[in-house]
Amino acid sequence: MTKKQEKTNWKPTDSRFVAFLDILGFKDMVMRKSHEDIYQTLNQISKSKKLVEKAVDLDKVSNVFNDAEVYVVSFSDSIVIFSKNDSLDNLIYFLLATRWVFTGAFKKQIPLKGAIAHGEISLNKTEQIYFGQPIIDSYLMEEDVNYMGVVAHNSIDNYIAKIKEGKDLKRLDKILFEEKTTLKCGNITHTNLNWFKIIKPEGKEEPEIKDIKERINIFKQSSSGTARKYVDNTLTMFEKIENDFIK
Repeated sequence: MTKKQEKTNWKPTDSRFVAFLDILGFKDMVMRKSHEDIYQTLNQISKSKKLVEKAVDLDKVSNVFNDAEVYVVSFSDSIVIFSKNDSLDNLIYFLLATRWVFTGAFKKQIPLKGAIAHGEISLNKTEQIYFGQPIIDSYLMEEDVNYMGVVAHNSIDNYIAKIKEGKDLKRLDKILFEEKTTLKCGNITHTNLNWFKIIKPEGKEEPEIKDIKERINIFKQSSSGTARKYVDNTLTMFEKIENDFIK
């Protein structure tokens, strides 16, 4: 039996990955829904947060990702996910955790958008101190995202380019895709998190194009006007890759 690797402590300051996710239409939700409904929505996200933080305690997860961990902070309509450090294992686990939180919300009809970045971040869980340029980069990038998706800041591209030589990046290719991305400033090529790939019909092992489109279209029932553009833009983004992502 392989000896389980001992977890290291989080360093107060380290190079990390960060995801900044935001609930779409939260202000409108506050005006239209009861306080109890909003509380239940936030509680669903909180449950996802606890699950991704505790998943690494499971042998089948820790044996694959070794010393990888994430830490999740949520406040009001925002969710921020931090990796322990910037090892390749931590990047992959961080991306999977971010995708899991995103799709968990999507399945509960909670629309999110977000961005990810990389760099030096100080994080003190006890004192609740979080600061660093990547947090700002991911926040500003998220503000520009114009569909239900998660877009990578160029610091992520720079990290991947630096580690490319001598590393097996096949796992990353299954989680990320590069495409002309729907941003508020226009359609610009960026790396995106492929969350579409794990949306599957109940009882089935593989995703289906028709099912994914139907699930995205459900959001039209709770949006109109400007807010509905996110639904149309999400369908547009999916249609760009629908012939490639299902093998």
